[in-house]
Amino acid sequence: MEKRIVLIHGWGARAGKLEALSLKLEALGWEVLNLDMPGFGLADPPTAWGVGEYGDWVLGQIDKKWKRGTYAIFGHSFGGRVAIKLAALGKVDKVVLCAPGGLSRSGVVKRLIFKGLASLGKKMGLEQQKGFLYKLAREHDYEKTSGIMREVFKKVINEDLNPLAKGIKVPTLVLWGKQDRMVPYTDGQKFVQAKLVLFDNQGHRVPYELPEEVAKEINIWFGSL
Repeated sequence: MEKRIVLIHGWGARAGKLEALSLKLEALGWEVLNLDMPGFGLADPPTAWGVGEYGDWVLGQIDKKWKRGTYAIFGHSFGGRVAIKLAALGKVDKVVLCAPGGLSRSGVVKRLIFKGLASLGKKMGLEQQKGFLYKLAREHDYEKTSGIMREVFKKVINEDLNPLAKGIKVPTLVLWGKQDRMVPYTDGQKFVQAKLVLFDNQGHRVPYELPEEVAKEINIWFGSL
């Protein structure tokens, strides 16, 4: 099997955040495609993209790099959302998910808040009240967005990926920090056919803080397939 892997970063990050992981994987014999994405290091998307549109864009970049053969996709946080969608639709051969978003119960509450705010905004235009509720939902990333990326953010948050997560049939590795306060590691149990690896004393920044350990886990998992 070809040791090829695509790295998809989290919301608000860029490819540079995963550069250390990329180097560790290359040292283990992997060919790596580490992507900046539209709105994150590249120009904003032309319209309010959702997870699906980002997935299509990633596939386009992969096709430019590797027109044939097999590969795995690694997605961290927001990148994990994209990876889940691609894996569930059978568009990738293997998937590594690191603390992916779009699954937890808290996410359901956030989606309800965002849908309510969208309706409220259209009817009353209460920007101050909306800002308060976004803070209540702990969506600080929203406050950092503007223009088209604000609409992208809302579209991404509003998508529940639980039905797709249950339908993933390709080999799956799930990595999570036990002290992750952004997304709970218990969400990893939703991938019933996956190998789940938990990192003690680690939060949401596992691929940034433990690139060597993450690369080793990916390599061990791949070798077992």
